[in-house]
Amino acid sequence: MSEQGFGKRIGNRNKFALEFELHENPREIWNEWWGNLWLWVDGRIVGRPSEYEMVFTGLDSLTETAAETGTRVSPIVSARSAKEALEMVMWARYGDPDPVLEKIVGAEELLFSFEVLPRLTGPFFDDWEAILVEEETNERFIYRERKSEIVEVSWPLGTFSTVVNESRRECEMLARSMLKKTGGIH
Repeated sequence: MSEQGFGKRIGNRNKFALEFELHENPREIWNEWWGNLWLWVDGRIVGRPSEYEMVFTGLDSLTETAAETGTRVSPIVSARSAKEALEMVMWARYGDPDPVLEKIVGAEELLFSFEVLPRLTGPFFDDWEAILVEEETNERFIYRERKSEIVEVSWPLGTFSTVVNESRRECEMLARSMLKKTGGIH
């Protein structure tokens, strides 16, 4: 049984925030800490709040998504409703061949950068789907728990990247400082 550890929240839960908690089970390497990871979007938690996993599994995937900022501009995706945009990106990544969508989209891999969840985030976000669409001065975050109602929020361009990258840095600093206390490799 793990004990509660140390955590931090970056961002604003009522807009967009990432929150993590590292548990105090001694680790030998800084990026092997287990704990919890939560996304907060518009005051709602996205993901599985009680999931206990290696925190950097989720953070590294979100960091990869944040690194693609500037590549999520597409008139094909922007012109669609939230439902159509989300389903189009999920189809491009995971769907079966569809001649109609293939004709609209062209190269499916052009839509891969729009995917935020599930990507490679591990069990923290099992059964969740999310995309990020960049427009002139804002980004649209569109998500749902699989087969549930789709939710769309918008915030200034770069918000996702800023919050995710700061969270990754803060989590690494916390993990390394906790390792110093336990004598692991930091």
